[in-house]
Amino acid sequence: MRILLHRTGFIWIIVVLVALRILGMVLVPLTDTTEARYAEIARLMVTTNDWITPWFKPDVPFWGKPPLAFWMEALSFKAFGINEFAVRLPSLLATLATSWVIWRFALLTGTTRTARNAVLIYITTALAYVASGAVMTDPFLTLGVTWSLAAFYLAPTAPRWYWRYGFFLGLAIGLLAKGPLALVLTFAPIVIWSFIHRSGTAQCHIKALPWLKGSLLTLLIGLPWYIAAELKTPGFLNYFIIGEHFMRFIQPGWGGGERSVRQCAQASQRHYLAAMADGVLSLGFDCHRIASWQNGCSAGP
Repeated sequence: MRILLHRTGFIWIIVVLVALRILGMVLVPLTDTTEARYAEIARLMVTTNDWITPWFKPDVPFWGKPPLAFWMEALSFKAFGINEFAVRLPSLLATLATSWVIWRFALLTGTTRTARNAVLIYITTALAYVASGAVMTDPFLTLGVTWSLAAFYLAPTAPRWYWRYGFFLGLAIGLLAKGPLALVLTFAPIVIWSFIHRSGTAQCHIKALPWLKGSLLTLLIGLPWYIAAELKTPGFLNYFIIGEHFMRFIQPGWGGGERSVRQCAQASQRHYLAAMADGVLSLGFDCHRIASWQNGCSAGP
């Protein structure tokens, strides 16, 4: 283990792991329905030049996921051609970016040894390693949530722009990769941690973030696509927000897919656009309240 944790050994193990993953990405055909479906959606994005709506097939929109992963895969198709390596490459890059965030976080809160341990543990975890070379949306969600949580913790002591604003950039990545689930995965641990450290430490971390400008940045990056998708294919917000996040758990027989897409297309778009506007106003009010706090920060974590 000491050999692996030495600088040279650490670099070599990373190189070998990445090389083996790239070899698998090149040689192994698309292996399941998820990879095949998402790869075809990215291919259709390239052939139709439609960068707003992902499509199951030319006449059926895919409303189950936001488009960030499909955008990256389609761009990779354009750069490297239509093949397995090209469509899997964005997942590998997202995993490496997540590893960098983990490295920087561990280095700033611990030692070099800790940082090497953390990166090795992450990239050798079976799920992370498999997903790093698969056509999936999860590596992008993981990147967004990891960046947001690391930025929240480091903001008071490492006030670089990519930590102070990284929290909000991570939220935007998560919203465009997986949707509102990113908000749940980010804010749930923050709320629990803040309750445990409610004596003042939590307020210090909260106040270190530029909530007003950062929230506007998240909305500027993430919101336009949701509006454009609803305007282009009415019913999207009903299917994605209500169907994918609620009805699939509480309505027996709700199966999503083409049938539910066609049903949800009958919903009115004005209701959801109004709800989004109300949410934006509420978020702005909450950010104003946070920014107006006058309590001093306690010592760092």
